[in-house]
Amino acid sequence: MTDTNDTRRGGEYVYDALVDAGIDLLVGLPGTQTLPLDRTVVERDEMRYVMARHETAIPHIAWGYYESSGRVAATLTVPGPGDTNAMHGLKNALNDCVPFVHISADVNPEDRGKRPIHEIEADTFDNVVKENLSIERALDLPAAVTRGIESALEPPTGPVRLGVSSRVLDESFDAPTATVSPERTTYDLDADLDRAATLLSAADRPVVYVGGGSRRSPGGVEAVAALAADLDAPVAASYKGKGVFPEDDGRFLGVTGSHFPAGARRVLDRADVVLALGTDFDGVTTAHWSLSMGDRLVHVTLEPAAVDASYDADVALLGDVAEVVSGLRSRLDDPGGWDGAAVASAVRAEYVESLDARGLLDDATPLNTPAVLRRVRGSIPRESVVTTDVGGFRLWSKQVFEAYRPDDYVTAGSWAGMGVGLPAAIGAALGNPDAPVVCLTGDGGLMMCVHELHTAAEYDLDVTVVVSNNADYGIISKSPKIEQYTEGHQFTWRSPDFATVAEGFGCRGTHVDTLDGLADALDAAVGRDGPDLIDVAIETDEPSAAEAADYDSTVDLP
Repeated sequence: MTDTNDTRRGGEYVYDALVDAGIDLLVGLPGTQTLPLDRTVVERDEMRYVMARHETAIPHIAWGYYESSGRVAATLTVPGPGDTNAMHGLKNALNDCVPFVHISADVNPEDRGKRPIHEIEADTFDNVVKENLSIERALDLPAAVTRGIESALEPPTGPVRLGVSSRVLDESFDAPTATVSPERTTYDLDADLDRAATLLSAADRPVVYVGGGSRRSPGGVEAVAALAADLDAPVAASYKGKGVFPEDDGRFLGVTGSHFPAGARRVLDRADVVLALGTDFDGVTTAHWSLSMGDRLVHVTLEPAAVDASYDADVALLGDVAEVVSGLRSRLDDPGGWDGAAVASAVRAEYVESLDARGLLDDATPLNTPAVLRRVRGSIPRESVVTTDVGGFRLWSKQVFEAYRPDDYVTAGSWAGMGVGLPAAIGAALGNPDAPVVCLTGDGGLMMCVHELHTAAEYDLDVTVVVSNNADYGIISKSPKIEQYTEGHQFTWRSPDFATVAEGFGCRGTHVDTLDGLADALDAAVGRDGPDLIDVAIETDEPSAAEAADYDSTVDLP
């Protein structure tokens, strides 16, 4: 702590700290409590202010901004309803290790317990953010803001909430400038690296399993590619690992989950060593922990609590993925695998053949989701940034929509809450103004954030929204438990005219029901100024991705 003092309003202290940290985007909604900070943002020009249409979208915009650009945003809401609306996005970011600084213009401490407007207990948010800091005294503000920013950015990264009372934001005061430098815990891994390298060097059937920690690790993409080549191993990915390893590489096996193809499951069953890089083995991406992780497991993670929580590790390595992989590669002794490209390519080809045999890739009317996603991938530029909402169509996208880089495919992890796709696309467009941005969403997910079409139009963002419209909450209607609870009832509905809704918000809207029509609509939309929505008619009774992954696999595995 230094002895330098200066006089500023609390809102200016917060603003200057954000700018000094390189944060150039604030996403929020104005309220009476937030006006002291809103005023600073309006008066200054170092930071862009984007106003969403609902607090639920605010953290999702910041999430998409970071996932696609690697740049950190700040978010701002009123306390109470604003904060609680934002909790969905805060928890999603926490699970995905996405850093941003969430500022709540909290109630004044002298009013607590008297039921002022929007009062809520500060500890309400303890479980949805990495750190929850309440600032009630002006002199505590600079140190707390600095600590919050650095906590958000310190691996494992995550969202931090700063609950700053409105009075502190508004008043002027002298405060000492603060610097905070938290230390990252490091471990002596030499012995464990030796053990892991011995297992991998002797493995005949290794598999590399890529998680979100590989996405977060500086140099993680290159490290995974190099190690997969060294081991000549098939590569599987978790939801958050999708895109870390390019899916047009012959070694790519698939994305794990209930929709993991039958042949790919057999590969994991046959593996003698699975090297898991940066994953916590959540229930969503392990099909509720039903997937095998081979005969032996080497688990790399930054989170000590993740070790042995879901799968018992033969060797656990606590560290950053790229750093650990570097240590492993230097210790490998003539590793020899099972021709990872031949194994994975055969499994992928068998899966596609099974889809084709069921007519799921046909140009039918209505269309099936796998055919739509494959046509979207073939029609948009390779460098497009793609965001997904949550729903049955997203499970299909894990297998049939190729991703090539981690920041070009933005999707939620284990939190899996709906209403995230369009706000994430807005964040991606703000962070990547020169790249095409495509949002893949279902009709149900879009209805939970449809108001943000107005935000996209207001800021004239180049976003193309592709709506898989099956007039159904298909992920529920096709659940294996549906007969047990509802005697076959489907949660169908009559979807609104999304194209007309989009036009009402100031976007362009188009209906399509053929693959060629979809390709034409994408050609027209992608690359032109402003937002487009393409409403695609989807077969309500198509099988789920999990059902389609359950076939008799006959691929000959070593």
